[in-house]
Amino acid sequence: MNELGRWGRGAIATRVLRAWLAAAHGETLAAHGCRSDSLRAFDCAAALLPDGGTTTERPYVALDTVHLARWRGHALARFGDADAVEVLTDALDKLDCSFARAETSLRVDLAIALAARGERDEARDHAERAGTLATQLGSARQDRRLRGLSASLASG
Repeated sequence: MNELGRWGRGAIATRVLRAWLAAAHGETLAAHGCRSDSLRAFDCAAALLPDGGTTTERPYVALDTVHLARWRGHALARFGDADAVEVLTDALDKLDCSFARAETSLRVDLAIALAARGERDEARDHAERAGTLATQLGSARQDRRLRGLSASLASG
């Protein structure tokens, strides 16, 4: 029996919302430098996330294993964790191409993580693609992040 039949739509929506809240908590902890607590929150979010991918029965929250990995990768990049590149690359490979804003943010995070590892050419490639997407989308937030990254890439 699938989860929808076993739990019903309301229970699945609740699990997705709880997973999203756990991931948001993980991001907040990452922003405050609480690495272990942040990663535990992402583990909790992964455990809460229902099986089976995104369905139309779920609330309007784009959260599946790919988006959760993208979010976790963002936190890892903030910590300068070497695993960030692998997590973000895997998420980029699996990301639905219709999520242009998510791709933009992911590429900025990946460029940051690559730059931290000294892989400047690859970081520049992702930063350039992210810049193109940010311009197309009109994303001032990603433009700001890219300006800071571009300065560090230019100086190295």
